[in-house]
Formats: sequence, structure tokens, C-alpha cells
Amino acid sequence: MNKIDIRPFKAQDKASLRLLCCDVADRGGPIENFFPDRDVAGDMLTKYYTDYEPESTFVAVSDQRLAGYINGCMDNRRYGLVMFWLLMPAMLIKAFKRGLFFKPEIHQLLRGSLKNWRRIFVWRKSSFHSHQGHLHIGIAADFRGQQVGRKLINALVEHALVQGITELAASVHDANKEAADFFEKQGFVVRERYPMVLIRDGKEEHYHSLLYVKTIAIH
Repeated sequence: MNKIDIRPFKAQDKASLRLLCCDVADRGGPIENFFPDRDVAGDMLTKYYTDYEPESTFVAVSDQRLAGYINGCMDNRRYGLVMFWLLMPAMLIKAFKRGLFFKPEIHQLLRGSLKNWRRIFVWRKSSFHSHQGHLHIGIAADFRGQQVGRKLINALVEHALVQGITELAASVHDANKEAADFFEKQGFVVRERYPMVLIRDGKEEHYHSLLYVKTIAIH
């Protein structure tokens, strides 16, 4: 088993974290399975955490290689405001300049988003208006099964305790059985469950979005 160190995120980790995030974004597979532009996806999935709240991100490193990461947010409301007012306008401009809106994969995503509007704008509204935290986690394929995820969760929980956060949430869709099993083993429980639609290759796939929550006991 490889020796793995867990440490806080550093600025020099940014490129490797973006790369790994896009490599595992689709149920452990690459982002290109459903989104055609890595650069825009990297901004969407990581920029808030690495640029606006880097102190809440931790990485797993083995022999100078990034084995995994956990992006944390200690204030969902702040995340929503930064994403909506600062990051999304810049991402839309970048996507337009790169011709992204002319690609069929984007049309599929937009159609899926329209079908999921209740989940995004109504059912999840309370989550984004709370001052609790959330996380995203990714592990490189050849480091899975080595307790990397558990160690990253523990590091973020310790950080959340210092910040006075009592809950951390993670969103998973129920087709991702591996991720659901992982969160349940780490003490997360399903608090909310919403129907959702994904469109791949022009075909609708129907799932449920599961909001997993871990309650943190403050000593």
C-alpha cells in the first residue's frame, strides 16, 4: 500500500486538483462523458473552493502525486452568492468564446436542466440559503480502496469543528452506488431525495438526487 499524506491545499496543487476532478467527475470517470470542455468544467467544479475558500480544501498526496482531494465549503449561502454573482457570469462568457453553446452535449445538458428546475430552484433552495457546509470529494482510480476518502473526510470534519459547523452535506445521484455506499460508511445519512433527469446521447436517464448529511458533534 502506498504511503499517503493528508495535508491542507496549497496554491501549487490547483492544476493537479482540477485535472483529477475532471478525470473522476462522472461516477469516477472523465467529465467528457457528458460535458465537452474541461477548462469550463474545471472552473465550474473547483474554482470557488481553490480561489475563494482554499482553507477548506485538503489533498491526499503520495510520492508527490495527487491521490485525492476534498473540496469543502463552510457556508452554503456564501457559496451560492459567489457562484451566482462572480463565477457564473465569467464562466458563461468563457463558454461563449469557446463556442460551447453550439455543441450538442450542451444542448442536452440545458434540456436536462429545464427538466430539473424544481430540484435546482425549489427543492434545494433551503440548502443553499443555509450557513452550514458541504463537500465534494474525488479519489484517483488507482488509490481507491486505500482509506484515502475516509482520511480526507476526517480532515474536513476536524476543520469544520474549528469553524463551528455542525453539518456537512454531499450530493450524489443514486446511480452512483459506490459513492452512496462510501458516504453511508462515513456516517452520512440521506436527508432529502429528489427526482432528476440526465440526458446522454439524446436519451433521458431518470435517477434520484440524494442529499447526504453528516451531523458533527461539537465537544
